Amino acid sequence: MRVLGVILLGCTLLLPAISSNSQSAEDHRHHYSEQAQSEPTDRRADPQCKYGGVYDRATGRCNCFDVACTHEAQPLPVCGSNGKKYPSRCAMKVAACLTQQPIHSVGHPPCDPSETGLDRCKYGGVYDAETGRCDCRRISCPHTLHPVCGSDRTQYDSECAMKVAACLTQQPIHSVGHPPCDSSDTDPIGEYCKSEEAKVISSSAIVRLNFAGRFLADVSTYNNNRTNFNISTFDPQRDPEWNPKGTNDFRLVNCYVTQVCLADGTCSTLDKTVGKRIIGSDSTTTGKLVDLDTDDQTQSQIWGLQVGVDGFFKGDFTPRSFNHMHDACEGLKCPTVSGMTRFSAIFFSTLQNVQWVEESLSEHSEFVKQVMSLRCKPGFQLHIKLNVYNMIVVSESPDFPYGRVTGTIFAKVSETPHPYGPYNRMLWDPSGTGGRHVPFYVDSKRNKVVLDFANSMTFDIRGNVVGPSGGSLYLTQCKPLPKLTLCELLEEAYNLGQINLGRNDWFNVTAGIVELSVNPKAIESTQLVVIQQKTPTHCERLVEERQDGLFVQAIDDRVARKEPDEEWQMQFRTFRFGRLAKEVFIRPIQTRPNKTRQHAITIDSTEPSSDNGILTIKFKSEDPGEPRKEQQLDGQVYMYDIMAKMGDDGSEFTVLDLTVAVHLFSQYTFTEGEVTWYEHVYPIFQQYANLYPSMKQIINLASYDDVKWKMKLLKHALNLPEKDPNYMPVTRDLSKNKRRMILSWLDDPKLGTPTNTLEELKKTLQIALQIELSTIPPYLSALFSIKHGENIEVAALIKSVVVDEMKHMTLASNILNAIGGSPNLNISSIVPSYPGPLPGGANPGLVLKLAKCSLNQIRTVFQGIERPNCEMVDSDVVEYLRINKKRVMKYKSGKPEGNTVQDILKHCQKITSSTLTPQTIGAIYMIQILCPMAQLERNLQKNGNTLFTGDITKQITYRQWLGHYHDSPFAVSDFDSAVDAITIIASEGEGSDPCHPFDVETNKLSHYSKFAEMVHGRKLMETGQQNEPWAPYFENFTPCDEEVKSCKMTFGFVGRKVPFFEDGVWPTISNPRTKSYPPGSQARKYSDNFNMVYTGLLQCLHEAYNGAPQKLKCDCMGMMSSLTAWGKRLVQTPIDPNGDPEIGPNAAPTFEFTLLSTP
Repeated sequence: MRVLGVILLGCTLLLPAISSNSQSAEDHRHHYSEQAQSEPTDRRADPQCKYGGVYDRATGRCNCFDVACTHEAQPLPVCGSNGKKYPSRCAMKVAACLTQQPIHSVGHPPCDPSETGLDRCKYGGVYDAETGRCDCRRISCPHTLHPVCGSDRTQYDSECAMKVAACLTQQPIHSVGHPPCDSSDTDPIGEYCKSEEAKVISSSAIVRLNFAGRFLADVSTYNNNRTNFNISTFDPQRDPEWNPKGTNDFRLVNCYVTQVCLADGTCSTLDKTVGKRIIGSDSTTTGKLVDLDTDDQTQSQIWGLQVGVDGFFKGDFTPRSFNHMHDACEGLKCPTVSGMTRFSAIFFSTLQNVQWVEESLSEHSEFVKQVMSLRCKPGFQLHIKLNVYNMIVVSESPDFPYGRVTGTIFAKVSETPHPYGPYNRMLWDPSGTGGRHVPFYVDSKRNKVVLDFANSMTFDIRGNVVGPSGGSLYLTQCKPLPKLTLCELLEEAYNLGQINLGRNDWFNVTAGIVELSVNPKAIESTQLVVIQQKTPTHCERLVEERQDGLFVQAIDDRVARKEPDEEWQMQFRTFRFGRLAKEVFIRPIQTRPNKTRQHAITIDSTEPSSDNGILTIKFKSEDPGEPRKEQQLDGQVYMYDIMAKMGDDGSEFTVLDLTVAVHLFSQYTFTEGEVTWYEHVYPIFQQYANLYPSMKQIINLASYDDVKWKMKLLKHALNLPEKDPNYMPVTRDLSKNKRRMILSWLDDPKLGTPTNTLEELKKTLQIALQIELSTIPPYLSALFSIKHGENIEVAALIKSVVVDEMKHMTLASNILNAIGGSPNLNISSIVPSYPGPLPGGANPGLVLKLAKCSLNQIRTVFQGIERPNCEMVDSDVVEYLRINKKRVMKYKSGKPEGNTVQDILKHCQKITSSTLTPQTIGAIYMIQILCPMAQLERNLQKNGNTLFTGDITKQITYRQWLGHYHDSPFAVSDFDSAVDAITIIASEGEGSDPCHPFDVETNKLSHYSKFAEMVHGRKLMETGQQNEPWAPYFENFTPCDEEVKSCKMTFGFVGRKVPFFEDGVWPTISNPRTKSYPPGSQARKYSDNFNMVYTGLLQCLHEAYNGAPQKLKCDCMGMMSSLTAWGKRLVQTPIDPNGDPEIGPNAAPTFEFTLLSTP
């Protein structure tokens, strides 16, 4: 299992509940906007309108068009307390407003229609899934004072104040009188412990309850692969595995008590506790499933989980790693499912900080009474065992990402810690591979042996129990007698009884626990073994105890996260045939990294076990260096097998399923006050943003502005206790000093400057090339979808933008070539997946989509790509580039003007000293490319050198371009020509001037402005004084959210119409993938051909950009024509072979990188 690093849950945008008769949010908006325009209203607050509604005096109704919703790129569906499913939290808010009924979230799908969330919060609280807490604000208390004494030893101002406290704590608090308060009246458990009823049960008693249900493990899987950690080479398509957008949430779902077993061994399904719901973080933030590291994914821990029995108690699950993972699948179909589905494992831990519901004392439950009696005794402890299996990892399955769980909660008393609860002996798989095992203990008071077969059960691919086949099972003593065969152990002298394992119902009720009657004296020093009788003369060992009866288990968790120069210890407990064992020696053997690597952890000392069976290993660490620096992984993971022996002369053996692992962080130092975003924080946050994309719904960690906007949230999460489920990072893989560094930066969020090295500049230019490439498929998808002869002007505008983007990609390649770099278009990682973000963190929040041409696609995606940088409109460097635009024509005519390095640097320093960050594509060219390039060039010029040493003959110029000379790319040979190339890219496309939609030299519209004309349906014109009488009737050109006061000219959509007709577009599907088309179908064949041509085109461009420029005109242009032909054929092909292309849905290009297999 693998986790993620998310922080909190976010909220999103509006649509009503998903149902057959629901209107769309757009319908509601349209209805209310029309209503607002046609009817005079006095929009004022009114007590009759709740949930964001505004009272309309004219109609006497509540209008909901002002319900505020926070924009979210990827809304999360939620389950409402009215039993309905909503596409987002804000859709639920709109529904509450429309119905004027309270609707709150009770979680996320799959939704249980019977789950309203009302039972999650008691005492007047309303569950809020966003905060994971009970909202008690609905309880309104008067300001009068009538003090009362609460049953929690607290004096309250009034009974109402006491009710609020009960709601906030979700614990029952009742009045026990009026002040002065007597503490003896407020301790019902204390009074109970003094009663005779509490003394009837022995301290040696063990009582338990079993439960069964499901678990959610929504883990993130990008971090399963260590190659995904390097932010320079990260490719979201390379190895996302089965759940790249997981939230790493873990919770118990629909689990209920199935059986209770009392101190005398009586087990019942009739006790009133049976049927009670198991709390599994239902009323709090979910627990988190966390790996130690990508190099140790077999010891994941649960953090922040609360478990309990509804109406009885709840406690904190002590973080422990799972263990004994093995393949438990049986059947011919097992090879067809994932290993995650086949595996079974256990979590064994304790419940701490237990909160008791004192009302349970009055319940008629013998089990509750016995637990409460044990609770009165010193050393009382609740142990919990979770048996998890059949985890579904196929995202198309309705059971994704859930698994099955049975569990047991034990109540027992012990003066010293017992790592395995009541179990102090163990039966192992005789193969010695670990995994399958049967823990057990002997109850000498009842003359019983209690065996737990839960993790030795086998299941089919659906999670159904598969009973043992091939013969009956028996528990036998294994006497070391000569010539004694296994089948002879079934004789009465050795046979302790037959073991009957049932199927699903039996397993859910018993959790796999079996009891047999024994003579404790007879087996107190005897090895036990479970034998399966295949035939009367053929028997096999299923599981067996060690001959010496030794059982060693860790008291502390077996995994640890440590810093350099730290000392710590780990305790273990040893048993021999169930009794505490002294003089047992253990020795850690390092298994990872290999012995040739430097050891940064030393074993300070190991002492043999004392009379209480406890022994300790002491560790000491030093700086491990940076052995995983290339992968951008912190520190090193050290793993140890544990060797054990009895006494000095005993035979040493490897303890099965007992691996100790330590993630030792690298030494890290920083200077407070000098921490900057670019140098210190960004590399860490970008990695988390890559690995855990679900976080982007809450915060874009790759964006300086988003991080700065949400600093309060980050500070809160970073300062939480490590055991808190909202602790950041969830993966707990950030060293203490790096955490302190980030907190220091949050107090003084300096931007700094990007790293000015040649290699960094080359990487940024490669990203720029990929940004340009990523914009082309959305444009082509829209262009191909336009029917022949329809929407001619819109098609021409989109086509002109595609040609410009090809030119921009070529100019970026020329700059990279000029500084000695090699453009790369020949690997799958450069091809983005859709829907998805722009590379390099450009335009954060924008989601690129492949879709047919529509005004919505043009407005939200195309204009989102090309939006101008309003934040930098008045900056010196932008103004300089406006002026520099006039130089470009002269340069292309062979008349360059002067040296611009010093001028650019002067303006760059003013930008980078401010808090501006590159948000748009144009800003990235300025801040991350132009400014570092100027700095590097100036440094080199001081010694008579230059940055531009590349071979100019590799570059693409007008000679290889089929367009007009003035619209062709040109060679970059020096800093001046590089500035000119960046000026062309910025002014034509993503860095256009928000004050002036037309190019000052060519009078061409910028890309954003072209798309604005399509959206508004009219041509742009300057609206000066001569147009004043009629200009106010048309919309002005306003590309920025706020008015830019420095703009000296005004433009509006006052020209001739730019018509667009929806019926002139083929009905293609959005965001297609190859798997969208059935194998062998016409759509699949056309799609495969398209992708082969697309891949060939990228490879052709790769060669053209790397020394063979002539291939662009000779080969690549022809492939572009072929790509267009296949694209237009594809959009006219229904996915259904019998479908009508005019009705659809039709196929669409997927733009996937496809390598042909060689024969």
